[in-house]
Amino acid sequence: MVFLATDLRPPRGGTDDRLLRLAADTGAAGVHVGAGCDLSIVPVLTVAAARLGLETPSIVLPLPEQPLARGRRLPRLGAAAQDERDAAVALAISGLQLGAATGARFALLDSDDPVHPTFTAAVGERRARAAEVLDACGFALDRLARAAERLSATLVLPVAATPWHAPSPREAGLLLDRFAGAPVAVVWDAGRLSVLAALGLAISDERLAALAAAAVLALDNDAVGMVAGYLPGLGERDPRVAALRPRDGIARVVTGAPDATEAEVAAAVAALAAS
Repeated sequence: MVFLATDLRPPRGGTDDRLLRLAADTGAAGVHVGAGCDLSIVPVLTVAAARLGLETPSIVLPLPEQPLARGRRLPRLGAAAQDERDAAVALAISGLQLGAATGARFALLDSDDPVHPTFTAAVGERRARAAEVLDACGFALDRLARAAERLSATLVLPVAATPWHAPSPREAGLLLDRFAGAPVAVVWDAGRLSVLAALGLAISDERLAALAAAAVLALDNDAVGMVAGYLPGLGERDPRVAALRPRDGIARVVTGAPDATEAEVAAAVAALAAS
């Protein structure tokens, strides 16, 4: 089934139905709650979606309780400081509870992890901090997995394509092993994986194939150079990534920039539904 991400038309308020109309017009099954949303708008969005027969099966966490003020940012689940991780976990648990009440089955964890503005220095610093970052991610997952299990939700790990994100594909594999039997899975993100390849951050064919096979959710997007998040068909994919696809039957979320036209979104949905 194909879903549209809120990234394509970030809601501007409770009465903004641009994304829902676009989903209905393109034949999408529903919407993925992510960019542009906060916890206060989720119930409004999901109720409006249900009235149109649209599902809201997945949500990005953590989300802010209200729109963030200029200059503010969300706390990070993988932060080194425990108080920041605690704040991020608390927001994520609130989102899990809200998502479960509104029909979301998958929670895609936000992975932004700023380290350093210079790439070479960032790679070195990120490698030096690998054990610390992995422990921080495990700390957050340990608390979130218990909440997710009670709510019959699945936590979906992102794929880090740059030194500024966590977990890396290798770290994601380690976390899946550590939380075997818990409601923890991975996402297939063609755009980010293509950026990873463009940056020369090594990932083996075996690990790529394992990611595709294990994914429970797919974010369908392209990359242009070192930037992911382009609507499918408006960018490109690394040949090794393009040669793989997640298993049949999982939810596939079409995502891209808000300036994508309705015709471009419709073409992307149609191509994905036919593939």
